[in-house]
Parts: sequence; structure tokens; C-alpha cells
Amino acid sequence: MDFRVVISDPQSGRAYQVEAKDAAANKFLGLNIGDSIDGDVVGVSGYSMVITGGSDREGFPMRRDLPGTRRRKILISGGTGYHSTEKGSRRRKSVHGCNISQDVGQINVKITERGVKPVEELLGIAAPEETPKEE
Repeated sequence: MDFRVVISDPQSGRAYQVEAKDAAANKFLGLNIGDSIDGDVVGVSGYSMVITGGSDREGFPMRRDLPGTRRRKILISGGTGYHSTEKGSRRRKSVHGCNISQDVGQINVKITERGVKPVEELLGIAAPEETPKEE
């Protein structure tokens, strides 16, 4: 069992993808959207993160206000899983519950507390080069 973890950095506006396998993936099981995790789980020691969402293995989004670990068809008028084009319309859509289980494929997290080292250095990614501004 493994999860793809997408780490969003609100300070730089970048996102990084990391694979959480075996022992690291087991630490995610049973957590909910909105729970805080330590960055050591995904190899970013010294950082603190919060789970913001995700999707199951078939691509159905996780919804914060739907408890449980299953996928269900619910009647929704907006928010995660359905964005209406006309006011007042509702649809029955399949969405996944907010609890992380084995059928979740991707977990989205956001950095809340930063560590000493930059994220790129901890993940082994080359830092983006700054483009010089024209004067």
C-alpha cells in the first residue's frame, strides 16, 4: 500500500509530489481531512503540515463534511466534487469520505510550520532559478 502525497507550499506557491510507502503510509491511515501531521512522515523533517484533501484510487474527491472511509453518492449543490454553472442546481455525485483508508490514492497536504532547511533541499529537488528582472 502506498499513497501519493502532494505537498503544497503556500509561501512559494509550489507543489511537490512524494510517494509514501509501507511504514510512512501506515501513519496516514485513520486520519481525517484537517488533521495535522509531522513532516518526518514524508521526508520533510522539521516541518508541520495539515491534510487538506485528496482522492481515491479511481479519482473521486474526498469531501471534508462526509464522514467515513467509503465512496457514496450524495446530493450536493456545490463545494468539493461539484461546481454548478447555474444558481440553485443540485446533482447526485460520487465522493469519498473524509477518513483516509487503503482505497485512497492521493493525499493533499499544506505546510503550516516551516523548518530550518528549504523543502527542495530535503526532498532532493533542484531549487528553481530566479529569473532576473529587466530594468
